[in-house]
Amino acid sequence: MRHVSLPVVLLALASSGCGADPEPCIDGCPDISGVYSVKSATPMGQCPFSPYLLAPTVQLQQTDEGRRALFHVIDPTTQLEVPLAGDVYAPGLKDGPEVLGSFRIDSFVVRSTSKSDERTRLLDLSVSGSVSLHEGRRVLTATLSTTDITAESNSDKGCSITLSITGEGD
Repeated sequence: MRHVSLPVVLLALASSGCGADPEPCIDGCPDISGVYSVKSATPMGQCPFSPYLLAPTVQLQQTDEGRRALFHVIDPTTQLEVPLAGDVYAPGLKDGPEVLGSFRIDSFVVRSTSKSDERTRLLDLSVSGSVSLHEGRRVLTATLSTTDITAESNSDKGCSITLSITGEGD
């Protein structure tokens, strides 16, 4: 039996794309921007804080020559719209031909628990989604996850609320 050295195995895995994360778009980024009417927004999880909300229509914008995505959510404590910024990705090999592109946003926010509670929490916000073309219309499929990572609340730490979103372009 012939032994293969570890560097050869690692090189083979790296070149096959196994475990490789997709890279943010740098040039010639896909146009995924638009205003999307929210068709469904299904929450999962219960935590002692109010999750971020969506308006009936969600705006997805692109900046920096299309490389950056801005996704707008509503802060439940102030009722103000907050833009979250992240990266745009070109469709990958695993994506079907209908996928135009995707985006990923990771952000940390310090805010009060709710309108009636002054205590603050450190929240990890992540939004990931894709825009595809279905019967000539743009369709947004995204997940908005709000996780409490406040250090002093050990009993609630890690509590997460996930919102699964589907929207249709105007």
